[in-house]
Amino acid sequence: MRDTKYLIFKYVALVACLFLILDVFIQYQLYQRYQNDQKLSVYHRTAAIRADIEKEINSNLLKIQGIADYVSFHPELNKNLLDRYCEGKIAKSGLITNISIAPDYIIRYVYPRPGNDSVLGFDYRFSAEEWKSVKKVHDTREMIVSGPIDLAQGGSGLIGWAPVIVRTDEYFWGTVSAVLNIERIFAKAGLHEVVDLNISMRTLDEDGVARAVFYGEQDFFDEDSGAVLMQVAFASGSWEIAAIPVKGWGIVPPGSLILHAILLLFFLTISYSIYKTITKNAEVEMVKTSLDEAQSIAHLGNWSMDLLSGKIWWSNETYQIFGLIKGEYTPSKRSFFSDLLYHKDRKLVSDTYLEAMTNGEQYSIDHRIVRPDGEIRYVSDRGRFSYDEEDNPVRVYGTVHDITDRKLIEEELRESKVRFDHVTKKLSRKFVFFSHTIDGEFIRLSEGLTHLGYGSPEVGLGRSWKDLFDFTPESLAIAEKNNSRIISGEVESTEYEMEFITPDGQERCVSVHEYLAYNFELETNVIEGVVLDITERKAWEERLKILTRAIENALISVVITDTNGAITYVNPYFCNQTGYSKEEALGQNPRILKSGEHDDLFYQNMWATLLSGETWRGEVVNKKKDGQLYWELASISPVYNEKGEVVSYVAVKDNIDDQKELERLKADVDLIMRHDLKTPLNGIIGLPGLLLMDDNLTKQQYELIKTIENSGKNMLHMIDMSLDMFKMETGKFEYYPLQVDIISIAQQVIDNCKPKISAQKVEVEMLSTADTDITSGIIVWGEERLIYSLLSGLLSNAIEASPSGEKIVIEFKRNGGIVISVRNCGVVPEPIRGSFFQKYVTHGKNSGTGLGTYSAKLMAEAMHYGIEMITYDELNETVINITIPGERPE
Repeated sequence: MRDTKYLIFKYVALVACLFLILDVFIQYQLYQRYQNDQKLSVYHRTAAIRADIEKEINSNLLKIQGIADYVSFHPELNKNLLDRYCEGKIAKSGLITNISIAPDYIIRYVYPRPGNDSVLGFDYRFSAEEWKSVKKVHDTREMIVSGPIDLAQGGSGLIGWAPVIVRTDEYFWGTVSAVLNIERIFAKAGLHEVVDLNISMRTLDEDGVARAVFYGEQDFFDEDSGAVLMQVAFASGSWEIAAIPVKGWGIVPPGSLILHAILLLFFLTISYSIYKTITKNAEVEMVKTSLDEAQSIAHLGNWSMDLLSGKIWWSNETYQIFGLIKGEYTPSKRSFFSDLLYHKDRKLVSDTYLEAMTNGEQYSIDHRIVRPDGEIRYVSDRGRFSYDEEDNPVRVYGTVHDITDRKLIEEELRESKVRFDHVTKKLSRKFVFFSHTIDGEFIRLSEGLTHLGYGSPEVGLGRSWKDLFDFTPESLAIAEKNNSRIISGEVESTEYEMEFITPDGQERCVSVHEYLAYNFELETNVIEGVVLDITERKAWEERLKILTRAIENALISVVITDTNGAITYVNPYFCNQTGYSKEEALGQNPRILKSGEHDDLFYQNMWATLLSGETWRGEVVNKKKDGQLYWELASISPVYNEKGEVVSYVAVKDNIDDQKELERLKADVDLIMRHDLKTPLNGIIGLPGLLLMDDNLTKQQYELIKTIENSGKNMLHMIDMSLDMFKMETGKFEYYPLQVDIISIAQQVIDNCKPKISAQKVEVEMLSTADTDITSGIIVWGEERLIYSLLSGLLSNAIEASPSGEKIVIEFKRNGGIVISVRNCGVVPEPIRGSFFQKYVTHGKNSGTGLGTYSAKLMAEAMHYGIEMITYDELNETVINITIPGERPE
């Protein structure tokens, strides 16, 4: 409808524009013609007036010229003769009011005399205005006209000036002038009788330039007035006449309104015809579109075939059903049977057509078709034949209905029923599908009832669920309440749990999911649903509750995060320890507890352990919400799902502040003891020195006393190193590097370790690369005592780790600085490789303390040395590299 209105509006608007253009064109032509007719009429009237004015002026100017010619023949100016002559001229003219004759530019004669005596003797040369005209007459020897001028006796007039030339010798004698009354001129020209025109006149100079307006309105000469202009010509001068109708120029031509009405009538007639035509076409198109849409919605097409010509017609939807494009495919009986009809249905369709054509009955058949893209679809084909007078079939009509969706739904329903039956049997141990009346009487039960201990489903059919099951009173109340809500329409479906005792005395729990449905067989509403046995789930939930309560009440922190590190659970003890509430902690990263006391390597090792799938254990310094630091012994483990994928991490952490405090007190006690031991030890070391001063000692006594002295010094050295190690751990050690010969220190270490070397039956060898000479010594920056302890500890570890008969190599090489490599046979056990230099880390040693490598790392870092451990499984070898910088450290 909207398109129809737009189409009507478009065509009517187009016709309106055409008629408007036509009307404007015709009206413009009429207007132009009307204007021209008006101008032509005014022009003819004005030309007549001009001719009368020119006739009157020029005829009287000739009379003035006649007087001048008379005087030229009678220059003696006989008054009586002149009076009679002038009187005759004035009488005949009726326009001349007076005549003046001026020989030598001085007026000597005037007629009529009465009233004009004052001008006698007037010399034109003393009047600039009149002398101008007289001089012009003298110079041109021709008659001129001046004026109009205002006359003394009233009114206005023209003055005609004529030269007087004595013919005998062509002598300029003087002038004859006469006054013509303009009002009389206009009266005789009939100007006063013109009542339908407004007329104005103005003078023009010799060059045709307009001068003052002396008759009518100045506005008539404006260009926008449209006045008809015309010149009045006479001797030595001219006027310009402007004429305009009194009522102005007409705008509306005669018959204009009638023409408007005729064109409007034509426009309305054509517009109505357009409206009727478009409306009718739209109705036809709407019916056609509605039919096409109805066919498209119903997937129903129609067709017909002329049996005599074989020509077939298809509707648009028929093309859509067959997957063809109208215009690109021409339907034919041959192509239908060979290309579009499914090959297994061709005989069925052909037999049905022939049977219907023979018996004259309508046919109906469902069959398959094949689209050009290979898709197979189902259609329902119905039709009938028409016959001529001799009962010969001449045409067949039919419809084709796409029933693919219906066929697919029917197939899906069959498959769904099979799957449903399969599910109810396979899951019968878990599910019971049921349907019962509003009163509770079972009308359907699945095989699952058997596994609940109630026998076959047939046992429960026809019985009420209240009678069949031994529910607890609480469960009965819950079930009745939910059934009432469904029946009343308060809810569409409901879910609840019930407990009952089976016939064999077992307590079971089930989850019931039910809804209201309409039973077409009983023609009433029933309640359908499924019962799920959740007895085992309930048992697991109870165990989970116990575990949850245990975690919630445990005096250790439990934190669970997802794989991105976001906290998903904390127990109350965590909140108590950290000061963060549960709401504040959830969603945060555990780094909110980061204290800054551990370096990046610490966390890298932690994540390396977790990412390898192992549990990380260690001590951590964390920070509470209020900024207070505290120690925790943490165990962090990955949690896996059924697929073996890490889904979260769980951390169990115990506060060890008290333990750390005890360790600190122990360290303080050790420090005090070490400090106090040095006093008596100095006395012990001093006594052998005094004894050795005795010259009477035997060699054996000397060696024994020397041994006592060396043992005391070694013990003092150990106490000093113990104190230095404590300072290194607490960051209080002060390092004062000196240049020392590291080769001599290494040799001293080897000499002191000879008892161990012999006991372990190993060999120690010092080597150097080609760019390093160990025979002349190698000078490095460091503290001799620390270097000795560092090399002594590493060599002792290498001796203990090496099998008997193997060689330990101490190699020196230059690489910017000095690199010392201690290489021994055997590998570091894999569990401690990542924490080789950490405190108390040991493996496989009954007497090991885990402090040797830790002390070596402390001493190396105190002297700004680099230290690393590399173990080679394929070579069965372990190397510890010490890198000594070449420059003196700050």
